[in-house]
Amino acid sequence: MNIALSPSDMQALVLLAEGDVDRLLCMRFLPASAQSGGLVLLAFHNELIRALAPARSAAVAGPMAGLIRLQWWREVLEQTRPPEHVLAPFLLDMVACGQVRQDTLLRLVHSCESELSGPRDPAAWQSMMRDGAGALQCAVGELLGVEDAATLLRLEACGMAYGAGAMLRHWPALQQSGRFVCPEGVEALRQYGLAWLAVLDWSGLPPSPRLAALPAVLARRDLLRGSMQAAQPRGLGDRARVMWHGLMALRAFERG
Repeated sequence: MNIALSPSDMQALVLLAEGDVDRLLCMRFLPASAQSGGLVLLAFHNELIRALAPARSAAVAGPMAGLIRLQWWREVLEQTRPPEHVLAPFLLDMVACGQVRQDTLLRLVHSCESELSGPRDPAAWQSMMRDGAGALQCAVGELLGVEDAATLLRLEACGMAYGAGAMLRHWPALQQSGRFVCPEGVEALRQYGLAWLAVLDWSGLPPSPRLAALPAVLARRDLLRGSMQAAQPRGLGDRARVMWHGLMALRAFERG
């Protein structure tokens, strides 16, 4: 089922999602029936990430402003607060229609809460990656009708690998940002990402999960390259590789 978006809704969601250029490119290869839902998921993820931005009064307020914002979203998803945000009705409709699980969306909220106020040790970092970038890729799989628990775990690993690659790519800037980066250092980050790619096992994925796993294409390239391209835009090679794999996966999906 495709979510009905008016032109103004579509414009608002694109503005909310456009900061995540990589995932937005990957979403373009979802089938037409999942395009609007993918856009809603990406916009929602970006909206949550905004809660992690340091507040101007951070020295006084600490993480409280961000936690209040995240609690608002938690209550919206649990339907104990009115859905007074352009994204909220679409998210609730997706949950009601069975396109995405409420628990998966709440994991995204929990990941941001953990980054703001949880412990900062290796186990907490892995859990944050699992419930953040990992859960986002699970949600895309759910949107495409993936129900098998083992396959969803592989998509979770895809998201974590992409998150590790992006963190490695922007390591110098992230170290200065206050964000929760891998506490074991840059080489451990690379090894985690490669291990998560191995769990994904791209070549063994059927068509639907492969469409949901396109960020793995960029993850592999980023993990091999490291922070050599920090603060630089994606090159044509990266985009072309995603487009090639995306077209092949979409054709296989449509044939199947």
